[in-house]
Amino acid sequence: MFCAIISIFLIISYIENKLIYLICKEMKPCLSNSIIVYLTSIITLLLIYNKYEITLNSISYLLLIPFIVVISIIDFRTSFVYDITVVSGIIVQSVVFILSRIPYTELLNHFEGLIIGLLLSFLICKLTGALGEGDIGVYGLCCFVLGAKHSFNIFALSFLITSLFGILMILKQKKVDLKARVPFTPFISIATILIILTQYDIIKIYFEMINNSL
Repeated sequence: MFCAIISIFLIISYIENKLIYLICKEMKPCLSNSIIVYLTSIITLLLIYNKYEITLNSISYLLLIPFIVVISIIDFRTSFVYDITVVSGIIVQSVVFILSRIPYTELLNHFEGLIIGLLLSFLICKLTGALGEGDIGVYGLCCFVLGAKHSFNIFALSFLITSLFGILMILKQKKVDLKARVPFTPFISIATILIILTQYDIIKIYFEMINNSL
């Protein structure tokens, strides 16, 4: 069984690697991209499978990973997010939820997550410029999968991880470049994967820490 699972995940990673260059024709195949795709996808998929086995949540999560890996690599290399990847991901997740015949309240929770992800990221993008327009769809997709319960956690954790990355870059370069732009989708993806694997309520934990320190 384990060998079959590994084989399936290898096939998924192979397809991801091919899709990157079909979607973004500007990118040329390179070994580093392939290593990132295979390592990230297989390790993440195995961790999700190990935690959830084959359930509704795991199917939804397992189908999300290929999309956010492809989106993140393309964005990291080109600073561009293709609408087809985001829209396709939302369509696939919608089909999974509908075919699974999940309760109406749970289905509503996922669509509320989609609205929160799209609306909140749109406001942040337009009011602060901290996000690119491509990030809006990615937040929508990830919040759609995790539902309204974890939507705000995705935002909180992705910004926290980005801040830590920014601090590391400042320490490494020993200067502050206010004009520097970093692709945001990899951090959204990392935050989403961490929440999937831990199911931690980041915001709740944060406020509990504050209350304990008072």
